[in-house]
Amino acid sequence: MRIILFILSLIYLSCEEEITLSLPNNGEQLVVEASIEKHCPPYVILTKNQGYFEPIDEDTYFDLFDVDVDSVKIWYHNDAGQKITKKLAKVPINDLVDSEEIAYIYLPEDVSYPYDFSKEGRTYFLEILRNGERITSQTTIPLSTPLDCVWVEQNEIAIKDWKCDIRAVYTDPAEIQNNILVRTKRSVHEVRDSIYNDGTISDPDVRTLLVDAGSDVLFNGESFETYFPRPIKGAGFPFGAYNAEHYKTYYNNGSLDSVFISHDVVIIKFCQIDEESLKFWRALVRQAGTNGNPFSEPINLVSNINGGMGVFTGYGSVYYKVPIIKDTVIFTQHEPTIEDIF
Repeated sequence: MRIILFILSLIYLSCEEEITLSLPNNGEQLVVEASIEKHCPPYVILTKNQGYFEPIDEDTYFDLFDVDVDSVKIWYHNDAGQKITKKLAKVPINDLVDSEEIAYIYLPEDVSYPYDFSKEGRTYFLEILRNGERITSQTTIPLSTPLDCVWVEQNEIAIKDWKCDIRAVYTDPAEIQNNILVRTKRSVHEVRDSIYNDGTISDPDVRTLLVDAGSDVLFNGESFETYFPRPIKGAGFPFGAYNAEHYKTYYNNGSLDSVFISHDVVIIKFCQIDEESLKFWRALVRQAGTNGNPFSEPINLVSNINGGMGVFTGYGSVYYKVPIIKDTVIFTQHEPTIEDIF
């Protein structure tokens, strides 16, 4: 019997054929994240794509951001048909915010607020020149729609009573099609200094984090209650809570000790975006929600960049600054700084 099995295995092995798949190589492409919103200076972040099977090492991240272009311009046409243009220049991101990212951002020379160049209802055009190639896109800043109110309440399922949710009421305008995108950013967030055990250290979010994006098809013209969970890096769809003030207990040289942790302060960016931008951001949300699921289908991101990949988004934004203090209710909008918009 063993001899028969051995012979069968030899026959099987002799019938194996090595299959080599020839995967298409689209070459290097520019990846664009461009943004413009009312009263705020536009910005553009440029990176390069990388092949799926290319090796990743300590130089990969730096290489992706090592992008030089000849020019970056954004313009619109005024009522007289004149072309009003802003040129953007390359600036290290850590010149703007406290960040260790090896990244650059393209900004106009003047970044004051309010920024008259960026207004709701206008269509804007992007042009990037690189090595003789012209990468273009366009987007519109929709009319913004405010939230009715925002408030803070204790998370219903959290074991710790200082874990809180941000909730809101929104009344959707019935007469227009709305595409909503929500981002949040902890501008103030403290954690215990576990190295020196003598207090707290500041650990805010470096950039605004995507919460969700979608159309108003299911709630057009309705008034409803919603909430904004905290995005958790690398964890797919957001499900986190925010921190109210509390005492953090820990063991220090064998003895139980505690340190006071102040409450988070959160910036909510509630936006209207156009249809082409929604296709990109909605696909990104779905991709994050299925991240790590071996049974999920791959999702292709829909780009509105001609000659490259990525997205140019016009945001009809309203901002709210929310201190995470239980039962706090906020009706007034927050005027963003340059650090708040990206």
